[in-house]
Amino acid sequence: LLTDEEENTGGAGESMARSNTRNQCLFFITFILTLIISLALVSFVIFLIIQTRNEVDQISNRLLSEKKNIEDLKKINNIILKHLNQSGIK
Repeated sequence: LLTDEEENTGGAGESMARSNTRNQCLFFITFILTLIISLALVSFVIFLIIQTRNEVDQISNRLLSEKKNIEDLKKINNIILKHLNQSGIK
């Protein structure tokens, strides 16, 4: 037969084991949730980087085409100035 002290000790050990198991379970749940949130944030950052790169590419292409247009306008301006200088109009 168990004495009162042995029953109390057994109950405390059992309670500690349950508490330990509960703490481990909470730790793993917290850990998994942290991993999921981290993965979501990393995915969002990667998405933003890709979007930004696409927008920068579009802006670069637009600037290149505008630069070509400006070069064409400079050529036309030079032709007009030469023509005006030759015709004597000031």
